Amino acid sequence: MIKVQNLCLAFGKNQVISNVSQNFTENSIHGIVGLNGSGKSTFFNLIAKIVVANSGIILLNDSPINKKDIAFLETSNSFYSRITGKEYLNIFTQSNGSFNLKSLQNFMKLPLDDLIETYSTGMKKKLALLAILKQEKLIYLFDEPFNGLDMETNKVVEQIILTLKEKGKTIFLSSHIIDPLLSICDEIHYIEEGRFKRSYNKKQFNEIENDLFQKLKYEIQTIIESSI
Repeated sequence: MIKVQNLCLAFGKNQVISNVSQNFTENSIHGIVGLNGSGKSTFFNLIAKIVVANSGIILLNDSPINKKDIAFLETSNSFYSRITGKEYLNIFTQSNGSFNLKSLQNFMKLPLDDLIETYSTGMKKKLALLAILKQEKLIYLFDEPFNGLDMETNKVVEQIILTLKEKGKTIFLSSHIIDPLLSICDEIHYIEEGRFKRSYNKKQFNEIENDLFQKLKYEIQTIIESSI
């Protein structure tokens, strides 16, 4: 079990994560949804220990979570531009015995001998994905993994996430595109203003869109009706 207990984070007077307590089952795919600025990426940064909470703790099997147990695919990825894709992947020690770069490259269609500075946004995301798959971790964080990818590669990423679950991993996944989450997640958790408002099992997934957008639809309708 992954337990988040009384987690708080503020930047100055701006409370970003507000006393969050939430349990997540292991060996599951957890979708994290919320409108822009709701705290999704910040929550991922806290799990990955890129950002340190003001208070609270995240536990894995009742022990503080270890950064070494986590692989994180961020929304935007930064690289040394004057190295090739192959040189970048060589930075990471392979701990995943089943990782097969040649097979994955056939799907990703990455020119690994080219300089990364020539890569598109989608190609950089694929490269970062290969780097984390090369490593054996217990927890995988995917923050907006479908951004910048074509439809074919999106399906490849979905299958990769499902395979990680089959191998006993726990996956956290955010996306502003709701459909992939509905098809592959075991549970989806709705975050708003730095708090988890509700968790949904598969039978409740049809309620998510209404919860997400009901308030927004009302505000939009009010503005439009008074403006045109």
